[in-house]
Amino acid sequence: MILSRRVFSVSSLALLVASGMPGPTLAAVDFKFTALNRLTYGANPQAVDRFRKMGLVDWLESELAKPASDENLQARLAAARLLIEYEAGTGDHGVTWAARKDNVRFQYLETKGEKLLLLLDFDKHPMNYDERIRPAREVQAASLIRAVHADAQLREVLTQFWHDHFNVNSMRDEHTGAYFAIYDAMLRDNAFGNFRNLLGQVTRSPAMLFYLNNEASKASPANENFARELFELHTLGAKNYFNDRTTKWSDVPGAKAGLAEGYIDQDVYEAARALTGWSFGDGRYIAEGDNAPMSGEFYYIDRWHDPYQKRILATEFAANSGPMEDGEKLLDLLAHHHGTANFLCTKICRRLLADEPPQALVNRAVESWLANVEAADQIARVIRVIVLSTEFAETPPGKIKRPFEFLASFYRATNSQVTAPSSEFIWQLSIAGWNQHECRPPTGHADNADYWANTNLISGFVNMALNALEDWFEAGKADLQAALPAGTTGMKEATLFWISRIYNADVSDQVALALLDNLEIAADAELPPAGREREQFLRGVVAAAALSPQFLYR
Repeated sequence: MILSRRVFSVSSLALLVASGMPGPTLAAVDFKFTALNRLTYGANPQAVDRFRKMGLVDWLESELAKPASDENLQARLAAARLLIEYEAGTGDHGVTWAARKDNVRFQYLETKGEKLLLLLDFDKHPMNYDERIRPAREVQAASLIRAVHADAQLREVLTQFWHDHFNVNSMRDEHTGAYFAIYDAMLRDNAFGNFRNLLGQVTRSPAMLFYLNNEASKASPANENFARELFELHTLGAKNYFNDRTTKWSDVPGAKAGLAEGYIDQDVYEAARALTGWSFGDGRYIAEGDNAPMSGEFYYIDRWHDPYQKRILATEFAANSGPMEDGEKLLDLLAHHHGTANFLCTKICRRLLADEPPQALVNRAVESWLANVEAADQIARVIRVIVLSTEFAETPPGKIKRPFEFLASFYRATNSQVTAPSSEFIWQLSIAGWNQHECRPPTGHADNADYWANTNLISGFVNMALNALEDWFEAGKADLQAALPAGTTGMKEATLFWISRIYNADVSDQVALALLDNLEIAADAELPPAGREREQFLRGVVAAAALSPQFLYR
């Protein structure tokens, strides 16, 4: 029989709202499966086998040592094509361009500096806007290929974490779009490194400079956009905002001892002054006879800097310091602050473990963070503390996968070959509430169950599970029939095989019978002959299995 979308959708939703199919409870899920679902973009047979052979400690060390890319991934990215499609148009000076519809190779993932400036030049280089933001589109397509196929899985998970933490909407304008590939590569390279170094690179990155307007910030008055998010989102966090309790810097706890425990609005204003002049080399006018270089990179403009005395977090900044000294001192102060350590360690624990991580574990992570503020692998050391803890091992699956995680883990579980030649999967994710590298609020995507526990997410998962296998959004393909063991003849046998594969665990006949019953299929039915009908049945089984708690929670 060929399953109708109506039968599949109704039965899948029934599985989701029910207490769960018979079989292993969430708490009984094998630790290897739980660990891999937290530390990678999804367990699959190959990953489980490797984890079993190596053990958690050696596996973790291996992941922390892996470079950002590998030969297989490089070959996939080199072979990938991205659909570029737009109508003919005319630029500001009457120069026209032809309509285009091509599948083109990625060309911007490793392009840097001044070569990208032509994408920002509307006068000398007229082109369709889609060409100007193509680097961001390439990163979006590559992100799914990386999540599914990269060998360095933990690095990919942490790269997405940093994208949410230091969120930049790549589609804000041509500046963030053109320079987003550089931003993405920088976050990936520094995912396990030193936070102070990472913070400095984020602050200087063209994508962030334009996203939060610091590239135009100059003395009298300074632009406060980046400075406010630097405190609230990137370092100390909203819980350390004291302006609702006092507006006097001297009344903030710790201030009289020389370092305030939190910040007030005055600190934001002063921090904005410290970062004036941190700009961009695009030939911009500075003063008569003085222009920034055409470097396409970060550029400090000393004429724009506010040189006068400042006080931030009760720390005095002397007047007339050297070039960029105010900004560097500010970043040192924030990166080494106990409040930043607590804020970041809590977020990492939440991402890798649970919405409400055990406070004792957070405290140990904070201790490691502060003890290693100068270490080149500071973040990696904190991850070790978290992942090798008893709390990590003893906490059962409880976090629902977010849409991008779900799609990537679904492709990995089905051994799909992902090429992502169009942006259709981006649209599919957006229906479920996820905007890959297009999150508009600077907060990034939420990371708690309360936010994601809604019918919109469930409906989005149902659509993704079925559409991905039918390849409606042309991202990846799986051969479900070829994976079946030779000699499989019954629907129950085929169902058991694929449920076990999706769960990475042995399951009982009752699990298969419950799923077949939900799909309105007789338990003793014969598997259709190889072909369209068999493929349609297997798609329904696999998608329904992926919509059960055993796969959705990690």
